[in-house]
Amino acid sequence: MPIQWFRKLAPMILMFGLFFGGVTPVFAHDMYLGGSEWAVGKDRILFTIDLDPAILQQINGFKELGVNLDSLTDEQLLKMETDFIQPYMNEKLSVSVNDRSYPVKVEKMEKEGTVFRTWMRVSDLSLNQQDNKIKINYHLLFKETNNQHVSIGYIYFADADDDSVKQVFNYSQPDLMYTFDSGHTEFEFSVKSKAAALQSQIFTFLVLGIKHILTGYDHITFLVALIVIGLSNREALKIITSFTLAHSITLLLAAMHVINLNSRFVESVIALSICYIALENLFAKQVNYRWLITFVFGLVHGFGFASALEELVRGKSNLVLSVVSFNVGVEAGQLMIFLILMPLLYLIRKKFSIRRVAAVASVAIFIVGFLWFVDRVFNLQLIPF
Repeated sequence: MPIQWFRKLAPMILMFGLFFGGVTPVFAHDMYLGGSEWAVGKDRILFTIDLDPAILQQINGFKELGVNLDSLTDEQLLKMETDFIQPYMNEKLSVSVNDRSYPVKVEKMEKEGTVFRTWMRVSDLSLNQQDNKIKINYHLLFKETNNQHVSIGYIYFADADDDSVKQVFNYSQPDLMYTFDSGHTEFEFSVKSKAAALQSQIFTFLVLGIKHILTGYDHITFLVALIVIGLSNREALKIITSFTLAHSITLLLAAMHVINLNSRFVESVIALSICYIALENLFAKQVNYRWLITFVFGLVHGFGFASALEELVRGKSNLVLSVVSFNVGVEAGQLMIFLILMPLLYLIRKKFSIRRVAAVASVAIFIVGFLWFVDRVFNLQLIPF
């Protein structure tokens, strides 16, 4: 490469390097997702909160327990419940009814899949008003995840006993839903209000879909690679529509467990798809049928989106509506990205040729995609986004 040409390209290389490398690190495909389920009865609230072992170990005071989560004895588990989990819940979680606070009691912890399910109870409630207001203050795991924790709370109005409440959680549709994150730590609702459950559900997964695509840096990089070669708005919309249709199909199939693929394989192929498009930008003399290539890779990206939903919709009767709402959120996020990128690329191309812009961007994109690919294939976990 001639030195003079390289000097002209250097500012652009730096710009794209900062764009792809200077983002705030977050875990794009899980966002530290969690869930809680609350059964509100006439005189008690019985609820569960799932705690990921990796994050659990980051809580202040855990190391002093001297326990191994992979081989806990019953005695160690009981000690962890009373000496560690209960004080943590006392500090980070509170429930009030009609402006009166009630103590939260940790009853038991049990390993379920890859998480520790913590069962808790608020007893002896005084629901003596016609319109009883319940308020949940949720501050769990924000400090430990640098405010990246997101938890969906499913609220059920049910008087089921302790033995049958699991059936309520697994096979009943929640009456209310709320997304707890670092900016939304308080949820207040009425025990008599069952209205707007459907709207609450749709809105919850819609927002979650938008958040997922806006923090899914590999998906964003893939979209940038597709349109950076100087497509018209019509061509770009055709490609994005193809991508949308493809990942919508596999997102629904994966969420319904019709097709299941290993998540490590899926994430590696997503990285590989980024590398392929970048190389096509660099070496193909003419790019034809990009919408078809996009459709094929979009099928794989759909499995990546599904990994963010798996734990949240498992066993729920509202599966299809949740998945569709999430997917609409993803499309809304993609449209936002598209509306930002197209004017930005137009302004850049006014100063530089389309070929030069595509070449510089594609080199940067290939490097990022290749680093993701190596990190994911060998499970190095060195890249935090």
